[in-house]
Amino acid sequence: MMNIQTAYMGEIEIDPAMILTFEHGIPGFEEEKQFVQIPIEENSMFQILQSIQTKELAFIITSPYLITENYTFEIDEATVHALDIKCEKEVAVFVIVTLKETLEESTANLKAPIVINTTNHKAKQVILNDETYAIRHKLNLQSVKG
Repeated sequence: MMNIQTAYMGEIEIDPAMILTFEHGIPGFEEEKQFVQIPIEENSMFQILQSIQTKELAFIITSPYLITENYTFEIDEATVHALDIKCEKEVAVFVIVTLKETLEESTANLKAPIVINTTNHKAKQVILNDETYAIRHKLNLQSVKG
């Protein structure tokens, strides 16, 4: 176990085996390679994607399947290779949420999902060339299944 400083929860203990590795960082934060997912107790629909290196760098994430129906995209060959994905069961997908004053005003970036290989903990933010999905998709909480 190791301790890290977090943006929202102070110092916490994490299992180093649970660290996600973004080989090329996250767009805009290319030097940040290691993150950990931390559940938010009060609302299990959201998690924190916390940088191991920079305590102030943390993203709120959620499953896109909780906020929109029929969310689907093809994972490109480069991503499959980079994350060493062997089968669909290894894949977890999350989107970054931008929190506003109220949850109804908050948005999720469906255009740039985070793809995680749950077996080897490699991760990558993928930018989709799909006009169907918005960078600021309103959280339609009536449709949330949770």
